[in-house]
Amino acid sequence: MTRLLLSSLLAFSALATGCATSQNVTVGQLAPARSISTAALVPQDGNSAAMDNNVRGALMAQGVTAQGNLPAGTRKSSNVDAIVSYTDVWRWDVAMYLRSMTINVFDATSGNLLAMGRWDNSAFHGFQDAGQVTKDLMTEVFSKIKASKAP
Repeated sequence: MTRLLLSSLLAFSALATGCATSQNVTVGQLAPARSISTAALVPQDGNSAAMDNNVRGALMAQGVTAQGNLPAGTRKSSNVDAIVSYTDVWRWDVAMYLRSMTINVFDATSGNLLAMGRWDNSAFHGFQDAGQVTKDLMTEVFSKIKASKAP
């Protein structure tokens, strides 16, 4: 009986650990950045209109006005405070699911990376809402940017 209980607990632990997603945000620029009130999206190959809208919505949730797209590869602009790019990877398993997402926020004046956030689905993936994942990741990215500006 004890052996069966122990085996069941180990199996449950393995499944629970395998179902966990991960998220990591790294601050790139050590010098304090100016406040970000406007941002432009720089599309990457394979970005979809739906994910572009998720990113714009996540920026708006941070109080940042998302302006029009800039050409691919742009890192500087005098028209906005920040440049935002993202990479999303999707896979198929009965339905499409978000495998991973990376968001990069650059200072539009210097072109320096302010912060990068990465979210990864687990090996035993779930079917998380891509809009919510984007919003949560953007929230952490901006909280780290704001924390890096604190004295």
